[in-house]
Amino acid sequence: MNAMLLVAAREFRQICATRSFLIVLLLLPMVFVVSQLSVRLLQPPPGVAVVIVDASGRYAPVVQQRFALDRDRQALAGLAAYAERWKIVPTGPGAVWGHGAHLFSPQEILAFEAAGGLPAAQGEIARLKPAAAPAFQPPAASVIPIPPPPGVVTTQGPDAFGTSLAPHLKKNVATPVGPRPLGLGVYIPADFGSPGATVRMWTDGRPNALLVEAVRQELSGIERSQALRAAGFDMAALARIQAINAPIVLIAPPSGAGRAWVLLHSALPLALAYLLLISLMMSGSWMLQGLIEERSNKLLESVLACVTPDELLYGKLIGVLAVGMVMIAVWIGFAVGAAFSVQGVVSDFLRPALVSVSSPWVIAALVYYFLAGYLAISMLFLAVGAVSDSLRDAQGYLTPIILVIALPFAAIASSVLQNPDGPLPRILSWIPIYAPFAMMARLGSGVAPIEVIGSGLLLAAFIAVELVLVSRLFRASLLQSGQALGLSALLRRRAA
Repeated sequence: MNAMLLVAAREFRQICATRSFLIVLLLLPMVFVVSQLSVRLLQPPPGVAVVIVDASGRYAPVVQQRFALDRDRQALAGLAAYAERWKIVPTGPGAVWGHGAHLFSPQEILAFEAAGGLPAAQGEIARLKPAAAPAFQPPAASVIPIPPPPGVVTTQGPDAFGTSLAPHLKKNVATPVGPRPLGLGVYIPADFGSPGATVRMWTDGRPNALLVEAVRQELSGIERSQALRAAGFDMAALARIQAINAPIVLIAPPSGAGRAWVLLHSALPLALAYLLLISLMMSGSWMLQGLIEERSNKLLESVLACVTPDELLYGKLIGVLAVGMVMIAVWIGFAVGAAFSVQGVVSDFLRPALVSVSSPWVIAALVYYFLAGYLAISMLFLAVGAVSDSLRDAQGYLTPIILVIALPFAAIASSVLQNPDGPLPRILSWIPIYAPFAMMARLGSGVAPIEVIGSGLLLAAFIAVELVLVSRLFRASLLQSGQALGLSALLRRRAA
């Protein structure tokens, strides 16, 4: 036992002393930091500016009211998601955002505005939110109405307006929330509503279909109302009729059945499976390279004078497993630290994802499949090292093994996110070489205990058989250095 631990410690020190290990260890945190900084520094701020010139002054307020309605609906959706995540139950007539996420009606939006709107809701959140909850960040307005920029002509008709507006459509303009691209210019003539009168719009070359449609709908509604009034319709009765909404109840999937729930609960286990794949490829390659160097330099002969081949095999497995644990511990520690110390979209996603795998049963299963997967794949690398006399030989064996292991991972990830209980994830869960990845990816979204236990037992049996075969191969390669080993000879060979 002492000899085996000495081999493991030596293997661990050799791998950890390499520069490539330090680079790989710090690479993932560096990529995370750089990606976050690049998103914050390079991603343009959300929202586009809109200029509306209304020659009569009667129509622009209606269109801007539509923009305000959409902005309040967007804020209510963000408030509802925040309240649901942090179990906040607001009170009062304007607390419609505490009733869960749904399509907010104009009546609910009016009640929200009458109760103080977003400032009142933020005050309610500050009073009710848990200490660990971050401050609510209202969604940025997608449409920002602004007055015409300096130099834009508004009193000489649509042609002069469009010509003077064109240079501003190619750059950012000043808005109350900072510089934003000017996405749309609208000119409503004074005779709008009469035959032949046309509303003209100018875009920046990337027309926002939803924005254009919102303006068109409001102006069309005004024209319809004017036509109905001219035809002698009772406008009060018409308003009451238009206020009627179909009695529709939107049924959301129960907790555990929605795609968002599946994505959230599958994210962390799927990330762990991905980290398992990366750490296996790297640590296995380091172990393989070290083993081949020891064989080529005749160092194994000196080592075998002190330890048995089995002790050398088990020691190397323990050493590479320790290397993998260090890598995963550093990466997970960085992720957890970022989740609870950095505010933003990533941290808001990581916190509930961590909670989703807090069950002792899920944690135990994740640990088992992680360790079992590490042992199963590491022994394949050892087998390659046992039959290879050079790195070139090892590369010939290793390339197809890596392809067989890594290529199905993309299919596993895609299938788990779409349907964790689909045919492909369930089939791969019973193939030992893929079971660690498939089961780890599925555990967050719920797997039947009988399936976890059955797949785990099959994986344990596979590791036991693999250990016997690799042990024989390892012993034979050390005792018959320079001689080719056939599969039939390996199977006939008895354990010493």
